[in-house]
Amino acid sequence: MLGLRKVQGGYVFLAAARTEQLYLNLYRGKRRVSRLPFPQEERIGDVWRLFLPERYRTLLYCFEADGREFSDPEGRDFLGGTRFGELRGAGEVLKSPFRENAELFEAKALPLRPGIPYRDCIIYRLHVRGFTKHSSSGLPAAKRGSFSGIIEKLPYLRELGVNVLELMPPYEFQELMFERFEPLSPKARERCPDGRINYWGFTEDALYYSPKHSFTQSGQDPSESFRALVRAVHEQGMELVLDFYFNYDGGRELPERISEVLRFWRVRYQIDGAHIIGTAPLELLRRDPFLSRFKLWAEHWEGALPRSSDGEKYLADYNDGFQTEIRRALKGDESMVGSLMERIRKNPSDRGEIQYLSNVTGLSLMDCFSYDRKHNEENGERGADGCEQNYSWNCGEEGPSRRKSVRLLRKKMFRNACLLLFLSQGTPLIQAGDEFGASRRGNNNAWCQDNELNWLDWRLLKKNRDLYEFMKYLIHFRREHPVFHQKEELTLLDSRGLGIPDLSFHGESAWQPDREPYRRQLGVMFSGLYAEDETFLLLCNFHWEEHRFLLPHPPTGTNWATVIDSCQEEQNGIYPKGEHPLLSDGEKRLLPRSIVLLQAEGCGEIPKKRRRRSGQRRRKSSEAGQRAVQEKQEVLP
Repeated sequence: MLGLRKVQGGYVFLAAARTEQLYLNLYRGKRRVSRLPFPQEERIGDVWRLFLPERYRTLLYCFEADGREFSDPEGRDFLGGTRFGELRGAGEVLKSPFRENAELFEAKALPLRPGIPYRDCIIYRLHVRGFTKHSSSGLPAAKRGSFSGIIEKLPYLRELGVNVLELMPPYEFQELMFERFEPLSPKARERCPDGRINYWGFTEDALYYSPKHSFTQSGQDPSESFRALVRAVHEQGMELVLDFYFNYDGGRELPERISEVLRFWRVRYQIDGAHIIGTAPLELLRRDPFLSRFKLWAEHWEGALPRSSDGEKYLADYNDGFQTEIRRALKGDESMVGSLMERIRKNPSDRGEIQYLSNVTGLSLMDCFSYDRKHNEENGERGADGCEQNYSWNCGEEGPSRRKSVRLLRKKMFRNACLLLFLSQGTPLIQAGDEFGASRRGNNNAWCQDNELNWLDWRLLKKNRDLYEFMKYLIHFRREHPVFHQKEELTLLDSRGLGIPDLSFHGESAWQPDREPYRRQLGVMFSGLYAEDETFLLLCNFHWEEHRFLLPHPPTGTNWATVIDSCQEEQNGIYPKGEHPLLSDGEKRLLPRSIVLLQAEGCGEIPKKRRRRSGQRRRKSSEAGQRAVQEKQEVLP
């Protein structure tokens, strides 16, 4: 294993470098006191070995090759870089103390951790610095933008209903951006900041084995500070998943090293999962026994995937598919009914499906309904960066609006988006701040903005309290009703002979989903008989005109009652329990761009024997409806 190891009488350095001579530079403070060459006779391929007596242990070290110093990629700790984005000392190579890295394979029993199944996860993605850096976070200045700041906000996240935190890169990386010069240029050794910050931390030059020093409070040890965060998260019954950026295809990372990095964070810091960004040897990772029963997220996993010994999924697909298709449906694009049906149902048997409507890249959720085009001027690339197609709609006015009609429409679109996110079968993810309408002012690629564009403005929690309360309600509503987060993918069939499919799709006429390109209406019935829950009917009208739905019959002995109506401003369109308005007939009119959730009142109280008899009566009385199901409901792949 590469890195520093303690042996009898001293230390052994193992380093990989493609060079004709590698040096170990030793420092006392900022002054270099020695430059030691690695012996050529102990070199194996591009791996260099050097023994150093124990008397040097009080010094700091880094490496040098071809006239350039660089930090130990395997280092477990680094001095310097204590303030994020500080120009003083820009370009200075981080030095490591003599801290060995042999602990990875030390046998240690891991404490019991939450182990939350994907069907029960609510993920919240945040940036360590941006989450609490703004003065409105209400934290002492010393804790803002740190691991400790997240700990202070855990009660808030718990109340919201979140149980999985995803952290953007929390390991050491150089956030200052430098001008790049050709290797043979006279300025080859000059490295000058170009005025931008790598705020996100997705870089090939990361130092993966150490928590980032500038994410800790002054004077704290980064390792201990991060451990405290992990402990606090687990004490809340929550899980912690970290982002890791690799460039495997570019030859910058060896496949074995990528495995070692993930093993290290799992064993040493006891994190619960990793989101793999960039490129990595996914086949190797999914076969790694150290990473079994460990949440691993990647853009796409290929082929049949393993489950853990208890039958739970631990690998998951994480991509923009849900975001793209649901945004298009929300804004009323043509030919989206089929895609909407698939996304609501999707829940593969061998993997998780992470779904979101906004993320760190692209527009924030509220910006999706406030901007028709990107506004990236502040990035300094003249608008050439960021994706061109955001599938957004500004609701009639670009950017902030003082028109009441526009503001109300945007809030309705927000409610529509939340309903589709939390009532679909996959695992929902929230981008930090979306719960109270955070905005990046139309910037869809704010990777270099270490300012209020990316820092959460917690004053919005008070200003947009209605948005927060609606999302909070839906998160807890989803948790209370297993029919919306079932273990296996629903079949669209009456697989138990109950007289009704587990999931069925409808159009403006019951049992007849309309797939024509111009259609923008869909009904989705979730049968509670398959989940020991109530039966629900979700009605969606994404058209700019009113439409009438002829409803399927609810289970015998029940009536449809309105639970949520996104058009209603009062109480966010939420009707309290016991006050659900009953529908007087078998139809429901939906106003333009609206979603209504109906519940079959009393379904959960029907005894099992009665349910069976009711199912028999349903089969006899709705043969025509069932024929329509067989003929017109396509079983999605």
